[in-house]
Amino acid sequence: MLFIILALFILIHILIGVYDFSFYRIPNLLLGALLVLFGLYAPLYLDFSMMMNSLVVFAVMFVISFTLYTFKIIGAGDAKYVTTASIWFGFHKIVPFLFFVSLAGGVLAIIYLVFRDHVGRLSDWIWMKIQKAEALQPRLQNVWIGSGTGPEKGKRENIGPRMIPYGVAIAVGSIITLMISPITHL
Repeated sequence: MLFIILALFILIHILIGVYDFSFYRIPNLLLGALLVLFGLYAPLYLDFSMMMNSLVVFAVMFVISFTLYTFKIIGAGDAKYVTTASIWFGFHKIVPFLFFVSLAGGVLAIIYLVFRDHVGRLSDWIWMKIQKAEALQPRLQNVWIGSGTGPEKGKRENIGPRMIPYGVAIAVGSIITLMISPITHL
């Protein structure tokens, strides 16, 4: 059971990273899936103090990320995502998680500076592939339920020339933190 939960954890993060890379938006449905998955995981593998530890970290990260969003330092999706991801790591793993997110964000920024045109074309290509898949299978559009409207409707107006999809860094940081330090050892 733990293997399935951790595989789903990784898959959800990969999907969030792909969606943020191509749409510059993070679907709320995937963030909800990450919370539901934690709700399934926590009672089975964490004791009461570890669950409370994770909830406190979640609350603190909510306040910090909401403050950063209020001052327009990070986007709303990134604020929700880093808060949602943080519940998985608790006090003992939040610093490594934030370190790996920052490291991945720095590498991502360098990649965007050096390969801006190539990255932009790759993002456009993935975006078009997802658009075609959603046209063939309209149910795939349900990933955007509760996320408002934006580039998922055939337009990419929200993407500026200097924007970097930081959700990719959060996804990479989450997966690296899981791989280096298994969640079961909070």
